[in-house]
Amino acid sequence: MNYRMARRTLSWFLMMLLLLQMAAVPAFAEGGNSAANSLAASVEKYLKDLQQNPESIGLYTGIAIYDLTDQTYLYTHNEKRNYIPASNMKLFTTISALDRLGPDYQWKTEVYIDGKVNPGGVLQGNLLLKGYGDPSLAAEDLEKLAAVVKEKGIKQVNGDLLLDESYFDEERLGTGWMWDDEPYGYSAQISALAVHKNFATATVAPGQKAGDPAKLSIEPANAYLTLINQVKTVEGNKSAISVERPRGKNEIILTGTIGVTSPAYTEDVTMEDPALFVGDVWKQKLSAAGIKLKPKTELKKTTVKTGVPFAAHLSMPLRELIVELNKESDNFYAEMLLKTLGATQKGNGSFQAGTQVVADVIKRAGIESGYTQVDGSGLSRFDLITAEQMVKLLVFLEDQDYREALEASLPIAGVDGTLKNRLKGTVAENKVFAKTGSMGGVNSLSGFVTAKNGHKLAFSIIVNGIYKSKYGRELQDFVAIQMATYPEVPYPGDYTPEETKNYDLSEWLDPILDKPEAAGLTAGVIIKTLEGEVLYERDADSLLTPASNLKLLTTAAALNQLGPDYTFKTELYGDAPLSPDGNQKGNLYLKGYGDPTLHTEDELKVQDGVSIEGIASWMKGQGLTRVNGNLILDESYFDKQRLGLGWAWDDESYYYNPTLGALALNRGTVMVEYEPGKEAGSPVTWNLLPQTSYAKVINEAKTVEAGEENTFAIQRDRGTNTIRLTGNLPADDSGDYERVPVEEPALYVGTVLREALTKEGISFGPKSSITIGQVPSSAVKWNEFKSLPLSDIVTYLNKHSDNFYAEMLLKALGAAKSGEGSASAGAEAVQEELTTLGGSSNFDMIDGSGLTRYNLISARHIASMLEGMTKSDAFEAYDLSLPVAGVDGTLKNRLKDTPAQGKLHGKTGSMTGVNSLSGYITTKNGETLILSIILNGYAISSDVMTDIQDQIATILADME
Repeated sequence: MNYRMARRTLSWFLMMLLLLQMAAVPAFAEGGNSAANSLAASVEKYLKDLQQNPESIGLYTGIAIYDLTDQTYLYTHNEKRNYIPASNMKLFTTISALDRLGPDYQWKTEVYIDGKVNPGGVLQGNLLLKGYGDPSLAAEDLEKLAAVVKEKGIKQVNGDLLLDESYFDEERLGTGWMWDDEPYGYSAQISALAVHKNFATATVAPGQKAGDPAKLSIEPANAYLTLINQVKTVEGNKSAISVERPRGKNEIILTGTIGVTSPAYTEDVTMEDPALFVGDVWKQKLSAAGIKLKPKTELKKTTVKTGVPFAAHLSMPLRELIVELNKESDNFYAEMLLKTLGATQKGNGSFQAGTQVVADVIKRAGIESGYTQVDGSGLSRFDLITAEQMVKLLVFLEDQDYREALEASLPIAGVDGTLKNRLKGTVAENKVFAKTGSMGGVNSLSGFVTAKNGHKLAFSIIVNGIYKSKYGRELQDFVAIQMATYPEVPYPGDYTPEETKNYDLSEWLDPILDKPEAAGLTAGVIIKTLEGEVLYERDADSLLTPASNLKLLTTAAALNQLGPDYTFKTELYGDAPLSPDGNQKGNLYLKGYGDPTLHTEDELKVQDGVSIEGIASWMKGQGLTRVNGNLILDESYFDKQRLGLGWAWDDESYYYNPTLGALALNRGTVMVEYEPGKEAGSPVTWNLLPQTSYAKVINEAKTVEAGEENTFAIQRDRGTNTIRLTGNLPADDSGDYERVPVEEPALYVGTVLREALTKEGISFGPKSSITIGQVPSSAVKWNEFKSLPLSDIVTYLNKHSDNFYAEMLLKALGAAKSGEGSASAGAEAVQEELTTLGGSSNFDMIDGSGLTRYNLISARHIASMLEGMTKSDAFEAYDLSLPVAGVDGTLKNRLKDTPAQGKLHGKTGSMTGVNSLSGYITTKNGETLILSIILNGYAISSDVMTDIQDQIATILADME
């Protein structure tokens, strides 16, 4: 099918073709028979074969191989694109630490006394322990410090044990770390005073016989963590144990089973506020050393400003510490190292200051920009680097006097560390020394290879979009073997370079995607007709993070499987029929079925449907005057997973990160309205909606003079319903509001319902409580309240890109399809729907909204759903739900006064390093096309990504 462009658009793009010139390093060296070309051909063939396998087709990779001996690149592949590096980020951190601190740097931990020691060895005062970020401090080191304190004459402490962690800031977790990683040792909280890497090792051993509780122990022994043992001993030799630590708490809940002949199960578990954990261990070591403490000795935090240390401990040198860091890929060591860099070099022990120091170092390696680093370990998916940048850093390392220290810390293929079990029995064994990196969808390997000709090669292989993890590792191993074989790599006889496919739209779209400011991006793009003809595609099978474009799949499956007229119900029950005298002696039950629109009649209302006030009014209308039993909330239609897997801990105070449950209110949030006080110095004025006792607001915010800096912030204490207003709000600020999520959504519903009933004059018995439970089979249904039809709900969802609505729909799909109201069951239903519509299910869907970065999907998958929906009876409702360019929803302010205004019906998606746009667009000649554009990676501004999408949409709309 041939298309021509309107004259003005074609002229504009001819100009763009002249302006946009790309300089790219070719994958193949000059000379068709060179050793470098054989190396390149072998890798290119391998990559080509991966794209033929449904389980590996989605991966995409950046590769750079540099010959340090000949000082030339042997091979590159998408080396300028940015990728999530996982633990390869540790190389940036450790090289910078060696550069700025030196290989012999040691950390100190100090003991101070606050008071006087009398001749009898009694300290009339406090004992202080101050940390400087030693990541290797162990319980045994505290034991030795306690022995020194005893040797110096202190036999008794009549004060408290004070703890100083002020060398670092109070940010415990890295940007974008996932809440569901938090219970585990690899995601331990960071503090300047730390012991045992801020985790404890819990051991679960079987009981004596099947049916007995399992036996638990913890090391180091402490009273700071509470272990809740729900593990049972069963027959056999296998274990199935789960570990949970509720957010914001120091409770470790172990559930599952362990076989009576099973070996012990161990897990490294973390805690909140780890400096107090150090204090607890320190307290035990002091007591074990024979130093008496008063019965009610308290652990308190403080800051030591002056004084001479009474005792001190020095860590091992940095050169030794980084061996464990890199060989075992220790996240905690890396993060402590990063904050130490900030503290020593910038006077600020923060993640941000540490990454500034790293930036200063790698700038000398020629890397001034074009990457993102937010932590030291690579645990965050906000980190983005290129393979070329990594190799540049390794080339820089070659000329530094600490090179040997860094290289000695790297795992060796087939020998030790994280490479111990890889490449054994191959030519690469003992020839590759490199840093690994691995997490869901990501696998990386960067370091050095000794080639067969004795040359030293620096390389980086960063793979993203991995559907099955083995393919990422196997790719790296294959490349490693080719490098170790170099220059005797045979040219693959059956390989022919793949020619770039040209489409009718290539001459217009390629310059947009190839402009220099987009060099760091991977662009998954596909444009096709409703009949399925592909008009253009680029990396359309790459598995990318889609952000809110994932909602297109959730809403399509919901409309098809539940139907546009589907309504959610909320049921009201009593232990008995409504009493004629209005005095209900039994319990009142409210059961939810996932209605996302349940609301209060105030500014939180966004759609009609069921309101709490409406439920209370109905009960009053039935003559109810008193409930003597309990108000019981039944949320059993869904599971109890409150947050999506992979949602970031630092988003928990924001409306787009709501808590979930089958019975939830106001999209899982309350609203805090605020404005300046009457005059500077007065508290900020605030109002809570709904006006409920369920959430507590602590106002520490002050009004300041007009024009002063606005530092006002609203944060919720983790795992609680306490909301804090902090900072300064200028007197000339117009005020605003924030929606803040609350914990345990069903209890929120129950509290607000009871308050509404009280306003209606309906009282409760003195011993009545609000609890979670299930409606008994003997209960009598009083009424059923129904939501708006699904078509209306989906319209609000897509127009406003509402995460809460999407997650509730996903769990409702799971409940309806398989009887399991979970995100995983819902995702399975969505994938089945896509295959029914002609697409494939070889992608990872973890939530319904796209908020998690665990999601991996291609532009082709999304286009398949869009194409399939055009043949569905629910298509009209689906199409009407999408934002319209320049008209409404999240596209209201985009593409105004362009040919695409009113012609593009699409879903946007945006988060840091991700931007997507997919939907339907009508051309000038009236033909409807399907487009999906997913952009992942680094750009100087998010405007670069939206500009790419808008330029493509404008061209498509202007075609005739």
